[in-house]
Amino acid sequence: MSTKFFTNSTGNTLFDKFKGIAADMINFDSFLAVVGFFRSSGYFKLRKELGNVSEIKILVGINIDDIFRKHNKALLMLADEDKAKEIYHNGFKEDIINAQYSPEVEEGILQMCEDLVSGRLQMRIHATKNLHAKFYLCLPQNHSEHSDGWVIMGSSNISDSGLGIKQPPQYELNVAMKDFDDVKYCSDEFWALWNEAVPLTVEDIEEYKKKTYLGYQPTPYELYIKVLIDTFGDQVEDDFSIQLPDGVKDLKYQKDAVIQGYQMLMQHNGLFLADVVGLGKTMIATMIAKRFVEANGKNTNILVVYPPALEDNWRNTFKLFGIYKKAQFITNGSLSKVLDGKDNYKDKEEFDLIIVDEAHGFRSDSSGKYDELQKICKSPCINMGLLKSSQKKVMLLSATPLNNRPDDLQNQLLLFQNSQSCTIDGVPNLKGFFSEHILDYKRLMRERDQRDVTSEVDKIYEQIRSKVIDKVTVRRTRNNILNDPDYRADIKSQGIIFPNILPPNELEYVMDSDTSNRFYETLKQLTDGKTDENPEGKGLTYARYRAVEFLKPEYRNKYKNAVHIGQTLAAIYRVHMVKRLESSFYAFKKSLRTLLRITTDMIKMFEEDKVIIAPDLKVKDLQAKNMELDEIIEYAITKGYATEDILFTADAFSSDFVEMLHHDREILEQLNADWEKENDDPKFDKFQENLTHNFFDKERNPSGKLVLFSESVDTLNYLYDRLTKEIGRSDVLMVTAANRNRLGQTIKENFDANFDSDSMRYNIIITSDVLAEGVNLHRSNVIVNYDSPWNATRLMQRIGRVNRIGSVATNIYNYMFYPSQQGDKEIQLYKNALVKLQGFHSAFGEDAQIYSKEEIVKEFQMFDSNVKDSIDKKIALLREVRELYNSDRKLYHKIKALPMKSRVMRDTGKHSGKSIIFVSSNVKTEFYLASATSVEVIDFLEAVKYLKAKPEEQPVPFSKEEQHYKHVNSALAQYTTEYVEAADTSSINRTDLDKTSLEANKFLRTIKQITTDNELKSQCDVLMGYINEGIYAQLPRYLKTLSREYKNDRAKMKQNEYSLQNKISELLSEYQTMNKEQRHDAQDISNPQIIISESFK
Repeated sequence: MSTKFFTNSTGNTLFDKFKGIAADMINFDSFLAVVGFFRSSGYFKLRKELGNVSEIKILVGINIDDIFRKHNKALLMLADEDKAKEIYHNGFKEDIINAQYSPEVEEGILQMCEDLVSGRLQMRIHATKNLHAKFYLCLPQNHSEHSDGWVIMGSSNISDSGLGIKQPPQYELNVAMKDFDDVKYCSDEFWALWNEAVPLTVEDIEEYKKKTYLGYQPTPYELYIKVLIDTFGDQVEDDFSIQLPDGVKDLKYQKDAVIQGYQMLMQHNGLFLADVVGLGKTMIATMIAKRFVEANGKNTNILVVYPPALEDNWRNTFKLFGIYKKAQFITNGSLSKVLDGKDNYKDKEEFDLIIVDEAHGFRSDSSGKYDELQKICKSPCINMGLLKSSQKKVMLLSATPLNNRPDDLQNQLLLFQNSQSCTIDGVPNLKGFFSEHILDYKRLMRERDQRDVTSEVDKIYEQIRSKVIDKVTVRRTRNNILNDPDYRADIKSQGIIFPNILPPNELEYVMDSDTSNRFYETLKQLTDGKTDENPEGKGLTYARYRAVEFLKPEYRNKYKNAVHIGQTLAAIYRVHMVKRLESSFYAFKKSLRTLLRITTDMIKMFEEDKVIIAPDLKVKDLQAKNMELDEIIEYAITKGYATEDILFTADAFSSDFVEMLHHDREILEQLNADWEKENDDPKFDKFQENLTHNFFDKERNPSGKLVLFSESVDTLNYLYDRLTKEIGRSDVLMVTAANRNRLGQTIKENFDANFDSDSMRYNIIITSDVLAEGVNLHRSNVIVNYDSPWNATRLMQRIGRVNRIGSVATNIYNYMFYPSQQGDKEIQLYKNALVKLQGFHSAFGEDAQIYSKEEIVKEFQMFDSNVKDSIDKKIALLREVRELYNSDRKLYHKIKALPMKSRVMRDTGKHSGKSIIFVSSNVKTEFYLASATSVEVIDFLEAVKYLKAKPEEQPVPFSKEEQHYKHVNSALAQYTTEYVEAADTSSINRTDLDKTSLEANKFLRTIKQITTDNELKSQCDVLMGYINEGIYAQLPRYLKTLSREYKNDRAKMKQNEYSLQNKISELLSEYQTMNKEQRHDAQDISNPQIIISESFK
């Protein structure tokens, strides 16, 4: 049956209808249209079908509903002619921005402008009517009841979707009528509306066109500066100022760090503040916090998390800047107090900003304190301050965020990012990005004993730095600051000196033949134990730490991963013993005696047929206090242990375990006897020699202060006794965790250059790593590392104690006692430290060599792909934009206002056939390098290398080369595929989740299937949303463990449905947050835009 109605289904679109009328209608003379909005980009298709029409008149409404929504203004204002034109102009620009990037679309837009100039097309804007109805008139020259004529009415506007030329077509419903009365009525309505409307003149259209990429041709220099303004403009224009308290220096590099850091905080909800040690991270973080308080309003709450040693520093700095009452302060081991509501801490949802000092302490996502911090950071804000954000902001402070592995960075990032929906440009899936690098790093660590892997480790971290770290990190080294003329002049004018860190001075001690033989034989016994990999080993087995490993299977089942635990403890203790030997013979002898005692005590338990395994009881310590075994058992019962859980008979263990204990005791007795004969200490002799001749040389050490670090408190006690009693020095201060708080004032008076008085009571401070962070020791410029810490980045923090703002020495001397050749051969201490330090340098950049002369510290070269250069280069580019802003504000704003899709053709004699494309959405920006064969993502600095141009360079006339459009659209398609599709975390058939998350989701779906409780189903959906976005690290692991209890037994799950419901409710309460759908401030990246493009002839 024939009908007058039609939709935009394929073959039956509005465009098809016009095409048919144009082909069949006799004397088609006039095309008159009334539309709610008009897309000039849709005109090109329609124009081809109206080739013989002499008169085209289009009456356009002005999207009144949209205007009300955006501007909340009254209808009355729309009667203004200029305002109506302004609204149309904005729509015209938006249309061109959103139109398909193709020569055909551009030709259609330009054809429309030409038609307006020729008079063939006339357009008017209706300023006062709410034109929701759309109708189109196709008329002959003299329309009458005897001539042909059509009117089409319905929902379609003149746009690609309204015409039905967009695939898939948008659903529209229209009706086509040709009865004279119907056509005449609509014609009269058209002319009535037309006479009321505001004419759109040729001058208007020409003016509008000039403000689009089709009407203005920028120079290469303008396009280059446009990209710099898009990147640095907010920093340049930021008029941030802060009234600094008395005594606080106004440093330009710190102010720039505050501006940059605050913008990262707003864009990504967090950042690393990772300036090298001693450049004032606490001060910068406090200024960012103060700015955040001012922006977010009076109800802002801040939580500051820190190691105990840094508490006074944070409290005093917040008081200094007047925001103390906005904050609560908590040590990094007490976060449970916030979650449990203890000690008057606010609820986690009440905090808006979290500051975490020494954030590298949260590098492991499997630790309890990481889980606690992530719950706090990811919980929603309930105060909804002036910034109207439901997401907390997180500042992570650390000069050494990377300690051991790429995982460290990923885990810290996940305190303010979600692994599956990341806001960092170029990384839509954070976990997917890191997984490849983590696997490569693990492979290289396995191969490092056979070959040099540092260059390959370096490449891994360069990728991580350029793709991720640079975009969420404020980090400058002293060299970065000195290389910038503005910063350098600023610190010079304020009398600030940055000392040079000289290459390490090697202190290698020489052992006589007897000591060397004893040392080597001892190392062999410590490291050559019998294992699966070393079945012929005859050294120590560390059996005392492997009891659970050798329980018979029926007893071992109560201990998860018993074999792994035993072997791990043995490996840890082996490393500990070798490190003690490297630290000092005194410390080693003490550990040797301890290991012999606890091994003998374990044998005694077997002899009495009462073997106690209770790690939490510290049985070894109780035995050391001469408690009998029965007394220990009674003590355990009073602590809530059941006897059957901690007490085993000798036959509960495999037979060879006791043999291993006796084997170890025999070796330890022999070693003890041998070392009792050793009275020499060549390491201390070397130290004493340098103490006399080098450490206090006036040219090297004008202040006469010395700092010495050791990991071992036993070594410190030994050194203190020899320095004070044997050498007779009375100016030695020893600091450990036991006395650090008590000696805080003394440390400041004698070693802090910022302290008013200059006490000479103590000139040597010997300390454990308790002073490796959070204190100033920069009256000294000489540091001695008596032994090397296993965590190599601790060396950076040690040097940072003497390399701080306020240092007065020209050079800093760093002395190292290196592991002996034998020790390095056994445990690879030196090589491990070098690899870890090199990884850190590659990721973050450092000022100087810290561990060895072999260590690579890269020199600056323009555009070399190294860390320090990338920071220097960005500072230089920021300075270039700032100079333009300050010297020629008019040109700056002209370039800033360049229209979207601005483009230029260049002939530079290089890069032929290539294009640079800059694509952006609300939350992502990306640069692409396109050629005839490929499209690849490049970083900002690489793009600038292509875009850089001088002001006098003129563009090549733009020609509509097919290759240019292909390049741009390929980049846009790749962006859409990588980011828009990757941002969809709603699919239940996720293939990009790890196995734990997939198993957790499967378990939650099973719960939904077995329950009829709608609330429980809804809770499962929420948790699956959290998992799909990768919000919490521990949540999927907990669910996986829970699922293992039920082993996919649906009957058991149904039977325990009430218990399951309680556990799911508890999880939802613990891991409370907002997923992407719930966040009112979630960003939409579904409409990426071309910012600029540049092609080379």
